[in-house]
Amino acid sequence: MKKLVKITIFAVLVCLGVSLFACNNEGYTNPQLPEDYVVDPRGKIKVSMWLRSGPESEIALDNWIKSYTEHYPNVRVRTDIIEWAQFPVQVAAGDIGDVYYTADCDVYNYSGRYRSAMALDSYIENMNIDIQQMYTAVYDLGCYNGLLYMVPSDITQSVFYTNVTMLKAEGLEKPSMDWTWDDFRDYCARLRKVNSDGTYEQVGAYFESNYACGLTFWLGSWGGKWYDTVNKKVHFSSDENVVRGIFELIDLVDKGYASTQNLLGEIGAKHANLEDPQSFGFKYGLHYGILYQDRIELKKEYDILGLEMDVCTLPKTPVISIPGEAFGYMVYSKTKNPDAAATFALFLLTLEGQKAFNNVIGGGIPCTREGIASGVWRIPYPEGTFNYDAFLVYPEAFCACWSECYVPPEISKIINESLMVVVANHLNNKKDYKDALRELEQTANERWETIFEEAAAL
Repeated sequence: MKKLVKITIFAVLVCLGVSLFACNNEGYTNPQLPEDYVVDPRGKIKVSMWLRSGPESEIALDNWIKSYTEHYPNVRVRTDIIEWAQFPVQVAAGDIGDVYYTADCDVYNYSGRYRSAMALDSYIENMNIDIQQMYTAVYDLGCYNGLLYMVPSDITQSVFYTNVTMLKAEGLEKPSMDWTWDDFRDYCARLRKVNSDGTYEQVGAYFESNYACGLTFWLGSWGGKWYDTVNKKVHFSSDENVVRGIFELIDLVDKGYASTQNLLGEIGAKHANLEDPQSFGFKYGLHYGILYQDRIELKKEYDILGLEMDVCTLPKTPVISIPGEAFGYMVYSKTKNPDAAATFALFLLTLEGQKAFNNVIGGGIPCTREGIASGVWRIPYPEGTFNYDAFLVYPEAFCACWSECYVPPEISKIINESLMVVVANHLNNKKDYKDALRELEQTANERWETIFEEAAAL
């Protein structure tokens, strides 16, 4: 569900933005509290949430509310459960909670473009919140123009879900926590099985090309600087290290070390045996995944197939860059109760808040060092039977998996719709990837030049 709506959510925001947000942008966007101000949260607030993990997410929310109201008994919190795609609609209409759910990819829209979120820095100082408990990269994902707008509730980093049964059959151990890109390619070469007709019976790894999430791994892991927000440009063909990253993906698929979607013609025929979704667990040794919550459903699928599953970290590349996501909450800029709303959101940055939210399956990986150290998130499988550490091997190398966390949504839309097509077209012998990257760079940069001109004309 999230994969489909996330890619198209920008269109909804744009359509609503001019008609509703443009004339409705006042409120507590950056309150400045006096030095002697005493935060005294009282009264009622509403929190709007999406059940990202189904009913389990509501348990995480209830735990958060319970722990918060034990500390602030004069506040009453009611919940409003809505679908992900409805958030931009209801925010635009002003029909949203005092605190509302969001993700890192929407921080720019809500805080910068539509001014529907409140900066929380003054409250952070007033409440003596220790920001140093957060990893810098995670903190930055919640910021716009240097101010914190989204308070992360939990994070996730990319891993490979590992078919341990297949690895053992080929005489391979589980990958070590510090394995390298060369090690990864060696694993893929040894896991590849070719039938007598030249088709692949199994391959080493699988990457979803229909999903824009995770593209930043290929763009940055070989030292590429693919975006420049100062000069408002992207570099897909003009930075040879970005080109190298895209080549690495193409080369994996071309050699049959890995597979992806949208393959046609001769190469599509070679990978055709791998497309059966019922054989998912048998066909790939390593399956790229981003969401911590996926471990539950994938484990069930492997159990049904009678396979052993674990997780391993992504291999070390020349520049370690592990795509991830940060999920969290914003305070609505037009809240009638900023003290209660701000303290409720920022309670997530306390140890009590992190433990309350993330000690159930509906939570995730804590966003603070002390929350991670508490270990409450390492569920539901017993320690020693599941490699929880793989999700946080390189926390300081955390990078956003969505391009819209780094460039304006108009540019990310071009990137998300085009970049994996570049890969597929090259593999399908339709267009050389270097030529396509050159055209993509030109298209994106020409569009970026017009964005602020359009904004100024509104």
